[in-house]
Amino acid sequence: MYNLCATQLAAPSTANSSKMSAESKHSPDSSQLATTDLETQSLDTRCTASYPEGGRDAWLVVLGAWCGLTASLGIYNTTGVFEVVISKVLLPEDGSSTLGWMFSIYAFVTWICGVQIGPTFDAMGPRALIVAGSVCTLVGMFALSVCTKYYQIVLSFSVLTGIGSSLIITPSMGCVAHWFLKRRGLASGIAFIGSGFGGVLFPLMIQSLLPQVGWGWSIRILGFVLLVLCAVSVAFCRSRLPLLLRPVSDIGARATPNWRDALPDPRIFVDGTGAMAVTTLAVLLIDLAYFIPITYIPSYYIDRQQLSHEEVLSGSAAFAYQLLAILNAASCIGRRYCRARFKAQQLRTPDGVYIAIRVL
Repeated sequence: MYNLCATQLAAPSTANSSKMSAESKHSPDSSQLATTDLETQSLDTRCTASYPEGGRDAWLVVLGAWCGLTASLGIYNTTGVFEVVISKVLLPEDGSSTLGWMFSIYAFVTWICGVQIGPTFDAMGPRALIVAGSVCTLVGMFALSVCTKYYQIVLSFSVLTGIGSSLIITPSMGCVAHWFLKRRGLASGIAFIGSGFGGVLFPLMIQSLLPQVGWGWSIRILGFVLLVLCAVSVAFCRSRLPLLLRPVSDIGARATPNWRDALPDPRIFVDGTGAMAVTTLAVLLIDLAYFIPITYIPSYYIDRQQLSHEEVLSGSAAFAYQLLAILNAASCIGRRYCRARFKAQQLRTPDGVYIAIRVL
């Protein structure tokens, strides 16, 4: 937020600059502190009032973020389909522990890259990141359609598609916050419905395509759908605030981006209470725990029904993929309704306890 304010105050008059330079040589007195407080209050007021909170441009950004999250987190929520086909058809001779590394690497790459992508988004804006992520995702998915070896799937899906998803997720989430403040929960909730929508659409689409065109063309058709979604995301996702500039304390200095601004800053975790670090760790653990059921629920159903490898690609296994779609469809309610009305800490604990009990 201070980036916008730094731009508004980055060009003081010559007289004011001279006065500030002269006063900086002496220790601050009470009048100087009072002036600073008034400037800070005025600064906060201007920053708060500058959010559009709606309008055509703002809602187009939400649409772009929705498409970006559908393309990235939608694939993340469809890993159960990939796990079934890879473990039962493509690589049935490999053990579950060996194949599990594919999806562990994919989840790790998807989230760990955000450590660097977040600061880069602040310094560069969303468009270049989403373009790069779209290229990685599309190349990874089209390459997956022709993969037959273990290392090929790891490189195309786990690494390349994981990097692409991470490059899309972070700027898609961040650009919405540039346009909304009071209605940020509503706007973010609408954008996040895209992840659940992708988790419904993609499993059902692959389930209907597998008996007709096979695995390869099912993934290629999915790739063309991702191409459309990524194109819309690139067109509409944009930042309203200026790129990361120097702090307000450097008023009078030339406000230019620095390559160091695009590096992660561990000081964000040092807030005096440790709340930021603990919250980040908790969210990471919850997301990793959520990844387990969406990856293995379809395979669990197929094993319980004792379906053969041939039946995995036929209509006999349709309900296995539909289970994944049902799970993601139910999550859309929380993404839209609960996100806009409740705080995260009010939902995380009861949700975690309830899910743990249901799994047991």
